[in-house]
Amino acid sequence: MKNEYYDETFLETQKNTLLQMKMNILNHMKTHAIDEIAPDRDQIVEDVDQSQILMAQSLSMGLRDRELSRLRQIEEALAKFEDGSYGLCEETGEPIGKKRLEKIPWVKLSIDAQEEIERTLRAA
Repeated sequence: MKNEYYDETFLETQKNTLLQMKMNILNHMKTHAIDEIAPDRDQIVEDVDQSQILMAQSLSMGLRDRELSRLRQIEEALAKFEDGSYGLCEETGEPIGKKRLEKIPWVKLSIDAQEEIERTLRAA
């Protein structure tokens, strides 16, 4: 299905950006395994060492969770190219502004829809 709101050059650029972001995340995850910061048991000398190691691992796992979340968002955005819905707000169906898509290529909502959701959450 063809996206009637954006020209082919813009869509191709966005798709390439998303693919590059995906590749960067996967490469980072491949080269920075969580368990590679764990020392051998005989290297842990004091409780302080163990505490620092646990904090570093916790930080690493948090970063990994964020990477996985971003990877899912990128995958969802890439899937939208197939059905022609890339760049359309999931709430309103209206096109998302090009500048917003260039800044956040995986974005799902227009600025107006995002603001409405945030107003609703604040009011609750």
